[in-house]
Amino acid sequence: MTTPLEVDHFIYATPDVDRTVAELGERLGLGFLVGGKHPAWGTRNAILPLGNRCYFEVIGPDEASADVPGGRIFGLDALTRPRLIWWAVRPVLMALTCNELKAAGFIPGQVTQGSRERPDGSRISWRLTDPRVVLCDGILPMVIDWEGGDHPGAASTGVTLGGFELHHPDGVALSARFGRLGLPEVRPAGEAAIVVHLESRHGRVTV
Repeated sequence: MTTPLEVDHFIYATPDVDRTVAELGERLGLGFLVGGKHPAWGTRNAILPLGNRCYFEVIGPDEASADVPGGRIFGLDALTRPRLIWWAVRPVLMALTCNELKAAGFIPGQVTQGSRERPDGSRISWRLTDPRVVLCDGILPMVIDWEGGDHPGAASTGVTLGGFELHHPDGVALSARFGRLGLPEVRPAGEAAIVVHLESRHGRVTV
């Protein structure tokens, strides 16, 4: 029996946060919220809350952090174009979900601490499975547990999640394993991809 999981957020990586936020904002008909900086990762982000404690994140290099030991997460140093690279789920109990992943043959790495500095100087923190351990080409979600009850997706912007799809060359085999974890089916496809549908005042926008 698996512990319940909720969709927490989607991660859209880009080499240029400002440009990508402007392009997506024009498609959706509204602006993103400034997220903040992740000093340990050399990144910064922008947030689009989708309500129900879910959000869409644009993340890219923080130009003020030029030297990051081991390089920036998500392969951002080599990224040449924006792409949806990963998604995250929120567990009831982090330890139980991580054990269930391991029992299913997925080893997510050690749970680590993360934090972000907001523009107003405050800090938001969380625990998450190692962001440098990407499994199944990003189709298997990372697991994140927010601390302090604060969540970036709590606000309402008028944009909501209309659904999402997971695609992978090993879709049939992964679907069987994902199903035992309470995760969505994975559609067979020529390459791995996450497709997100956002409902906005401009209609449905697919990323």
